[in-house]
Amino acid sequence: MTITHVPVAIIRGGTSKGVYFRTDDVPPPGPERDALILAVMGSGEPRQVDGLGGADVLTSKIAIVGPSSRPDADVDYTFGQVGIERLFISWAENCGNISSGVGVFAMLRGLVTPREPETVVRVHNLNTGKVIVLRVPVQGGEPLVDGDFAVAGVPGTGAEIRMDFSQTAGGMTGAILPTGSPSDDLDVPELGRTIRVSIVDVANAAVFFHARDVGLKGTEGPAEFTPEVLERFLHIQLAAAKVTGMAPENGFPRPIAVAEPQPYADYMTGATIRAEDVDMLGRRVILPPPRLHKAFAGTGATCTAVASRLEGTVVHEVTRQSDDLTFRLGHPTGVFPLRVDVRDGEILEASFSRTARLLFDGSTLCRLPAPDDVTRDRTDVEATPA
Repeated sequence: MTITHVPVAIIRGGTSKGVYFRTDDVPPPGPERDALILAVMGSGEPRQVDGLGGADVLTSKIAIVGPSSRPDADVDYTFGQVGIERLFISWAENCGNISSGVGVFAMLRGLVTPREPETVVRVHNLNTGKVIVLRVPVQGGEPLVDGDFAVAGVPGTGAEIRMDFSQTAGGMTGAILPTGSPSDDLDVPELGRTIRVSIVDVANAAVFFHARDVGLKGTEGPAEFTPEVLERFLHIQLAAAKVTGMAPENGFPRPIAVAEPQPYADYMTGATIRAEDVDMLGRRVILPPPRLHKAFAGTGATCTAVASRLEGTVVHEVTRQSDDLTFRLGHPTGVFPLRVDVRDGEILEASFSRTARLLFDGSTLCRLPAPDDVTRDRTDVEATPA
């Protein structure tokens, strides 16, 4: 067992919180890097009490940021979803919330020069090989923290960081519509029938289906997502992975149940969300193991917003269409607003806003096990420059 100091920053990005590393402060991709990250996070124990992880899927996340490997971006960024009880790291996806903190971290580590009043940071995400454009407000040579922008599921308000994912189409499968069709009848043997679904790949791939097809109204919170309900989502995800050729163990395409606008209660505050305040409802299940996302991932919301503008998808069917670019997604803890512009199948804009706040900057002291002691999920896609 080796004791080592590791420079890190902890940043709350949107409804998530992550530990951010600079690329040259961690080993290259492989078992040694995984062992270091798992030790820093305290994984392998349900409380992550001996590390920096927050013992929740929304707070057991990491980002690795460094100089860009391509000329059209300012930095390279790799996202990792870190296991809590299990010793594994998934490199198979990106996280929109953690992405929102990348610009803040890049300026903190001198990778990007702050420019007032707004610094544009082009982020090359190595998980998907796509570029995300961040617009970070700056004041006094530093990322601005205070502001009046509110994010459902985050206490208080902060400075608005705008994020455009319009260049991320087909990042996981190579096409916006991986099956070539806006909707398909998906055979789900475990449910004993076919389910009408739409598989869409923007930011991260998702499989959408009507909430009623899994016995839901679409207004449910975590308490209603029983093991039986979660199993239905899992069966649909596995069937969709099979037809798209995606590795089913990675939990993609993410299963999302959708429904028409209806009133429902914010499960955290009990406040009523009115039907007129949303354009549709979405409930997203994270895998593995299956559990309801307590809010809604930024990447999943982006994919949902684009799907809402594609005629023939199940998302389009349940969405109240507007004449402008706004899209309001109702999720378990409130409303997620986005801007989406899709014309003739081309994504001109797919953006949303988050807030981010630096919580800690320094180094952590961790106990580093030998790489051979780490069980890594070998089914995950290793992030490499694309």
